[in-house]
Amino acid sequence: MTLGYRPGTGVLHRAHPFTVLALAGTVAVLAFTLSAPLGPMLLTAGLVAIAVAARVSRTLLTALAFAAPFWVFLVLIHVVFGDSPDRAVTVGSQISAVLVVFLMTLAAVHPGRLVDALLERGVPFHVAYLLVATLQSVPELQRRASAILDAQRCRGLRVRGSVWGRVRSVVPLAVPLVLGALGEVDDRALALEARGAASGLRRTPLDPPHDRLAERVTRWALLGSVLGTIAWRIVA
Repeated sequence: MTLGYRPGTGVLHRAHPFTVLALAGTVAVLAFTLSAPLGPMLLTAGLVAIAVAARVSRTLLTALAFAAPFWVFLVLIHVVFGDSPDRAVTVGSQISAVLVVFLMTLAAVHPGRLVDALLERGVPFHVAYLLVATLQSVPELQRRASAILDAQRCRGLRVRGSVWGRVRSVVPLAVPLVLGALGEVDDRALALEARGAASGLRRTPLDPPHDRLAERVTRWALLGSVLGTIAWRIVA
């Protein structure tokens, strides 16, 4: 556990970061290797149950909201104007599974814990920081865009109305967002250089997350399920 960080009460919040990442990778592979349409459907249902047990219901609702337009599009293409409902269910379940597990990972894995876990395994600090910064880029840009939108609305910007009006409102939102992101890159680069991130020396984490035996066994089991499923599909 990282100093100053209090994990959530859910199962995934308390789990080792590698376990959550292993779950995400397993789901991403199984979603496209399990027998369709029953396999992806059961996988999605299992993820929904895990999300509820892990107390990330808000994340689950967000993932389902993102998946809803895809379901509408697939139903129109394969059911209303086609004759392959199984195809719609398969692709929709695959998309839903990937979205749910990806957003669950972002919600459950704390960046500090992930960095400490990577450093404990000997991963260079700059590589660990790059990975964590990539995972956090989308939520950070969302928060920054929301703040810019509120500020521009206070200045009289209209984001509703005609199509042309909405297109014109993109520039006052996009320009501060891009310039702010570029300025933050420079600030982070200077901070990392001041801390010797590029020195190549191995760093020792102060309080790395505890990796229990049960979680190590779980990760090996997930890997075995992926390899077994791939082998079964090749043979079948």
